[in-house]
Amino acid sequence: MRIAAPEPAANPHLFGHAAAEARFARAWRTGRPPHAWLLTGPRGVGKATLAWRLARRWLAGDPDHPAASDPAHPVFRQVASGAHPDLVHLAPRHKGLVHGKRAEIPAEEVREALAALQRTGLSGHRRLCLIEDAEDALNIEGENALLKLLEEPPAGLLFLIVAQRPGLLPATIASRCARLALHPLDPAELARALATLAPDLPEERRRRLVELARGRPGRALEAERNGWLEAYAGLLEELERAGDRLEATLAAADRLAERARGLGLEAAVDLLATFLHRCARAAAGRPPEVELVAGEGERLAARARALGLDRCGALWDKLAALAASVETLNLDPVQALLPLVRTVGGTGGITAASRSGAE
Repeated sequence: MRIAAPEPAANPHLFGHAAAEARFARAWRTGRPPHAWLLTGPRGVGKATLAWRLARRWLAGDPDHPAASDPAHPVFRQVASGAHPDLVHLAPRHKGLVHGKRAEIPAEEVREALAALQRTGLSGHRRLCLIEDAEDALNIEGENALLKLLEEPPAGLLFLIVAQRPGLLPATIASRCARLALHPLDPAELARALATLAPDLPEERRRRLVELARGRPGRALEAERNGWLEAYAGLLEELERAGDRLEATLAAADRLAERARGLGLEAAVDLLATFLHRCARAAAGRPPEVELVAGEGERLAARARALGLDRCGALWDKLAALAASVETLNLDPVQALLPLVRTVGGTGGITAASRSGAE
């Protein structure tokens, strides 16, 4: 079963971040609110959803305006459709890498958008610039154009900047923003979010998504859209099927690594990272309270006995370093992941020569 939750710009719901929203409202009521906010937190926690909600309040002119959560309100509809004249939205056109490069917005496009904000409306008229994935969207020229406006903002112009990795933003930009740091939802709140956003999902499946997402509604919804639980079940089945047989383990590793090409590097790394994290917990005597797939506990215990706690942890660290190298060097994800997958399968020391001998 698949879901069709609204995109952040059209999502009337907000879960778990009432304190951040209240802080924004309090700052506004002082009469001298910050002219720029930087929203940070784990990917999928709700940063973009909150940013769009705050944008609707700002453009409606009231920190408590119902336009924030009323899809029938004209401001809500204008913002959701991208038709509001006082709103500029900047975001990468694609997630991740495109032909080995970040999906940056051309600097000229950024400059034109920011210039339009300065021309729009009367002096003091409320305007808003919302930037998503700012660390990827802006190149050096775009960052310089943004910095110039942050240093001398026109009256009434508000910036909402969403960053997945705020450490990659220039300090000159980050230091000019007030911060709204969002934290993962507790399991009960995430369960309520999924019951609202994906009401047709069976309750047991929602429980598994809550376990997987670890407090991030966007993570849970993306996993469901992409068939993550089925892919994870396939990973466990491949490893179990291979057992201790060398040829079977090598073949299973090849199939799992090849799957990375279809899933994309980020999804493939996430799949293996989740497995290694849960395997390490099993090796430490902390089996999962909620199984992501039927029989996961027994399968994790078996692989944990084979790998051990230290090796699970080392492989987890190696996976993170590998993902960074693949992104930086634009490597083939299949070839990059293959040695690590073989190690997870118990054949990490196998060389090409020994494989040929086995075959």
